[in-house]
Amino acid sequence: MNLHIPDVRTLEIHPAPWSTLRSSCRNSSGSEERNELGVPLLLQAVADAADLGYNFLSIAGEEPLHYRGLPAVCREAHQRHMLTSMIIDRANPTAAQLDWLRFSIDLLGISVDARTVRPKRSSRVSRAAQFMEDRLGLVRRSEIPFAIVFDLSEQSLRDLEWAAEYATAQGAAMLQVRPTAGLTDEQMSTAWMMAECLSDLHRGRLVIHLDATNRYNLPIEPDDLASWRRDVEREARYLGEILSPLVIEHTGAVAPMRFGFPRRFAFGNLHEERLPAMAERWIETRAGEFCTVYGAALEKARTCDRTFGDLYEMLCVEAQGGSRGMSAAS
Repeated sequence: MNLHIPDVRTLEIHPAPWSTLRSSCRNSSGSEERNELGVPLLLQAVADAADLGYNFLSIAGEEPLHYRGLPAVCREAHQRHMLTSMIIDRANPTAAQLDWLRFSIDLLGISVDARTVRPKRSSRVSRAAQFMEDRLGLVRRSEIPFAIVFDLSEQSLRDLEWAAEYATAQGAAMLQVRPTAGLTDEQMSTAWMMAECLSDLHRGRLVIHLDATNRYNLPIEPDDLASWRRDVEREARYLGEILSPLVIEHTGAVAPMRFGFPRRFAFGNLHEERLPAMAERWIETRAGEFCTVYGAALEKARTCDRTFGDLYEMLCVEAQGGSRGMSAAS
């Protein structure tokens, strides 16, 4: 899980998809084996990212709990003074898994779907609700700090208050609210006001984090980009102050800001060279253009007719040469 807050500089890694891992019994071609993102590559990348100033490791992708290299990668991150996080979606961790996971993960996200978990008018507890109760009970007993991850849509907006109450009752440290695509500006404004009110109501018991950009409170200013460029040209360890997350895709490709970011801004591939060499070349050849694109995205976010949106999507569109205004949160 990514927390877009000050002083958190995130390295986001995407191990091989779980659907691929489940097919490991089939024969692999030579090219597939060469493209696999192995543990040694990731261990070196984590160490190199820490030297570049990154302090938070997010293990992303499809069901990262099933990634066999998870303990080793998290151990390397901790040795480099990085915090670690991941989200569990459909996976059902056992007590034994959680027992070792508590030494690996500093913040565990648990996806909760109000449609299946929230009690209906009947007093009978659904099977899905009981399953989630049991899962969260195991997590609490493991003493791993956890967050309830709530996907916000037009349909689930009415469940936001319930989600905060549920997260508090279950002992969660945080409620992370992730807006989905297609929400109107009015709906996002409603969600923002609700999140503010619920934060006050649950203060001291629950942190509520809404993943959305407000044009009146953008994370950086254009002058920050110019200052960052000067700093990063002097010392690469400033890279993550603006460029966060730094994403390592399951193919070994390294991209800024999000999975699949336009390839003209790609750093390179871990199969071909280490992260410091990529970063040095990127700073020399791409940082200036990246600042120009980021500045244009900030200006459009500030002047468009939407108050809320997804700045990372806007940045991606701008990097592709697009001209869209503030895009709906996603």
